[in-house]
Amino acid sequence: MKRKATSIALVFVACFTLAAYSFLPDYLTGKMKKHVVKIFGSEITYSEHPIADSLAINHQLFNVLKGDSLIGYSIISRALGCQIGGCDKPQSDSIAFEQFFFMTAFDAEKHIKKVRILEYTSDHGYQIANKGWLRQFEEGEYFEVGKNVDAISGATISVNSITKEVNNQLQILQAN
Repeated sequence: MKRKATSIALVFVACFTLAAYSFLPDYLTGKMKKHVVKIFGSEITYSEHPIADSLAINHQLFNVLKGDSLIGYSIISRALGCQIGGCDKPQSDSIAFEQFFFMTAFDAEKHIKKVRILEYTSDHGYQIANKGWLRQFEEGEYFEVGKNVDAISGATISVNSITKEVNNQLQILQAN
């Protein structure tokens, strides 16, 4: 009987650990916190909000709190840039892509407050880190390149990728 209780406890701990596990690098939450403090103020705390395992590979959702009150949300996401080897490399040669990370801060009503690039290491497409360009995402509920998101010459893949992922973030937040 004691062995069965121990086994159940271990399974519970393992499931809880896996449910709270994120595939995104841990240091990104430190970068996110700097932006969240600028947006919401220094008296905030944040806690991870669990999301579906299939989404946790590319997204990490946080509740932003002031005291005991929910004042907003933040999502860190992974997006794809150029293929490894360069944007002009033929697609049939490789399926590996460079990746970048960004965060979006939302108010309590789930409207976008800010989008910020946390890490962008590619040689191409870095223009998407421009704060003026990122401001486009602060107005609207669905985004499409060429309609309410400006294209950037030389950053086509990154522009399309971040636009797709911001739309995914909105869907994740509405589902939670």
